[in-house]
Amino acid sequence: MLIKNISYVKNVKKILQSHFEVSKYQDEIKNGGIIVIQNLFDKKKINQLKKYLIEIGKNSLPEYHPVKVGAPNHHRLVNNDPRSIVQCAFHQFSFYRWNQDLMDVFSIFEKGFWIKNILSNRNKNDFLKINPDLKDDFVARVSIQFYPSGIGYLNEHSDPVGEHQISAPLVIMSDKGPKKDFSTGGSYFYGKNKKKIFVEDIAKVGDLVIYDSSLPHGVELVDKKIKNKNWIDFKGRWTAVLATNKVDGSKSTRNSIDLQKK
Repeated sequence: MLIKNISYVKNVKKILQSHFEVSKYQDEIKNGGIIVIQNLFDKKKINQLKKYLIEIGKNSLPEYHPVKVGAPNHHRLVNNDPRSIVQCAFHQFSFYRWNQDLMDVFSIFEKGFWIKNILSNRNKNDFLKINPDLKDDFVARVSIQFYPSGIGYLNEHSDPVGEHQISAPLVIMSDKGPKKDFSTGGSYFYGKNKKKIFVEDIAKVGDLVIYDSSLPHGVELVDKKIKNKNWIDFKGRWTAVLATNKVDGSKSTRNSIDLQKK
């Protein structure tokens, strides 16, 4: 299925309080629509958060922790790791609701989880408990991803959707264009005639982009023509995924599928 239309929402109360609006947007998403909720998040907070993460990324060693109840907040560097389900190159910062952090990351993005849960026919605060059950199959995670210019990409893939989530929405955290955070590439879907629709071409910093995550999508190499490329300068593209992930070892839903892996 290709992306068929893009709807812009300025008044988020329409989704949070109206069953009619919820049903309308659910149908749009299931039929190949993109919902862009404009200015949902504070741009100043997003810029502060990026500076905070850069300090963490530059001054502490990256490490891996599986997705599970009680996992610590952490950051990891993924660079064409053959163990990855979907091949990619990005620096990932993971935050869980049960951990405390200086920026209180979940409070920044909480509205996004509320909207996603409501559109998924769930209670607003599902998966957002501070004291989750050790038997839970799913956990909420803010996955902030940095794609370095000339290096960062994510293979085209399909993510699982179902009772746990209708979408894994994207938060726009970078400006795209000449003399901005990055100039070319980034997250994309396919529209009419299988032409790529780039997320940062249709949305701005502070927007939430909701879509059917099972549709083919990926991240085209960011700033592919750049010559001075490295991980340490943190020049490139930032985004956040508001995910409801299955815990490590759970068989409650399928894994993501890399559509380019041979």
